[in-house]
Order: sequence, then structure tokens, then C-alpha cells
Amino acid sequence: MQIYKDLTTVYKDSFFQECHDGDTLQIKEREPEAKVQLAEIPVQSDITQIDESFLHKSATWYYKDNTGRPEVQHDCDGILLIDYNNKEYLVLVELKSQYTKNNIEKAELQLAASYFRIASRLSLFKNFNLHRQKVCGIIVSLPYDTDKKLKTLRKKKTGKPLCRFEQQALYFIDSDRPYLLDDTHVKLAQLPICTYYYQPQLSLFHVDATPGTTRFDLYKYLRKL
Repeated sequence: MQIYKDLTTVYKDSFFQECHDGDTLQIKEREPEAKVQLAEIPVQSDITQIDESFLHKSATWYYKDNTGRPEVQHDCDGILLIDYNNKEYLVLVELKSQYTKNNIEKAELQLAASYFRIASRLSLFKNFNLHRQKVCGIIVSLPYDTDKKLKTLRKKKTGKPLCRFEQQALYFIDSDRPYLLDDTHVKLAQLPICTYYYQPQLSLFHVDATPGTTRFDLYKYLRKL
């Protein structure tokens, strides 16, 4: 891929890996105690994988406080640049353990902030065009707890209003289409940045994981974009 050649001309090549049809790509969790440790993706196209440390090393550049600023110091576990069926994709992956409100909201922040941060780096390259990219975030976590799911379904059946987290959890269960994360929840539009550095509606998917290693078909999600 041209972007791999460009990136490794400017940055240390240890941050990047090229994958091709037939390879297996791995995305690892940084936390040693996490229940979901590894995601494996069978590769069916050309992919440039960007190591999580590429963004993680620059986290200290950004504010980390509670003054109402959008939280942009976050980064995700995997960043993939993909050529597939003559289309270009920028895919952000975050591994979480339990499917909880706090975990999912944190994952959303990590994916949105990672898009802003990686997009600003990639836009330096003359052969890379953000407008050509189909963008999505993928959250890989253990499934929504069965008891909580039943409680949420009962709540819905009785006509009680569901919070956004509950609506999203049921959407991921019932639909194979992307969930559109509105920027009002991550607030990157409040920053004095160009509009193409954030996604007004970031397409999100959820993958049900198993403890340890989870293997999933990335391309079925790409075909939904």
C-alpha cells in the first residue's frame, strides 16, 4: 500500500505493519488483567496496521481535566487502513471486557479521539485523502449481560423510556447496521478544528467477544458502510 510506504518514509517503521490476503492480523489489549486480551482478524485484502503506541506516545500533548473540554487524549487499541473492493477504509478498534455503560462510553471517546488524532497525522501525506475514507469504529467486548438485556427488554415492553446506553445495547443486538454515534456525545465539534477531523456521526459496530482471544470477520462490517 502506498500509505505504508509514505508512513515508513517519515516515521519509524516499527509503528506500522503491512498485512495481505491470507494473513491473520492481531490487535492486543494493553491491560494485562482484561478479560478480552486479543482480537484476531483473518485478512482478505491489503491492510496497513498502525500500532497503538503511535498515538499513545503523544497522549501527554493534550489536556486531561474536567473543565468541559472535549477529551482528546484518548487512543484506541487498533488502527487499520484498508484497501478492499476498490474502496478505502479507516477502521478504529477498541477492546473492552464487560459490556457496561462506563466501558462503552469510554470506548466511544477513545474511538472518536483516535479518529481526530490519526486523521490529523495522515492528512500530512499527499497520497492520502480523508474524503475517500469510509470510517468506522468497532468495539469488541463480552456480550451485554443476559439479565440486564431481559430487564431492558421488559422496560421497553412496558413503555418506559430507555436511556441512550440501553437503546444502543438493543440496537447492537437486533441490527447488523452501524450505530451512528452523534458528536454531541463526544463533543469534538467544540474544538477549533477543521470539520473533516471529526465525524459528526461515527459509524459504530459491536463484536461479541469471548474471554481471551476473539476471532471475527472484519469484512462483513466493511460491507455495511
